[in-house]
Amino acid sequence: MQQELEERGTEVDRFRSKQVERARYEADLAKRRFMLVDPEHRLVADALEAEWNSKLRALQETLEEHERLREADRLGLDETQRARITALAGDFPRLWADPKTPDREKKRMVRLLLEDVTLVKKDRLLMHIRFKGGVTQSVSLPLPVNLIQLYKTDPAIVREIDRPLGPPHRRRNIRHAE
Repeated sequence: MQQELEERGTEVDRFRSKQVERARYEADLAKRRFMLVDPEHRLVADALEAEWNSKLRALQETLEEHERLREADRLGLDETQRARITALAGDFPRLWADPKTPDREKKRMVRLLLEDVTLVKKDRLLMHIRFKGGVTQSVSLPLPVNLIQLYKTDPAIVREIDRPLGPPHRRRNIRHAE
């Protein structure tokens, strides 16, 4: 889990760095436009200077935001947050069975815990589970019942239905009974 947090932190930092690069590029572009304008065109020069100043302010804000968030990321989790996460990890069955835990989060938990699972189907279902830490576990389960077999009527019941109830009735007797 620590590795995934580090990977996400690196990814977020890369994204923030790209935002800074983008703001720097836009500020440089605005500067070049301003420097290329003919000074005799005052209105155009004023508009380009205002745009350049705006881009410089945006760059400064982006840099400050990047540094502030980078510092917050360096601080990491405090002890209370770390204790809460550890408590949740220790109470995994309750967390898994909680109806408020969405399937998306359950899948994420499984990806964090398991490296891979191998299924071998013979007379029983054999599962070889390899966890992220390197621990392995093998579980043997009975094969699930075939769906056709699950809904198939028991042969004893079919024989009972097919058994005649008594002497055969003739059509004539049936007609007079009405």
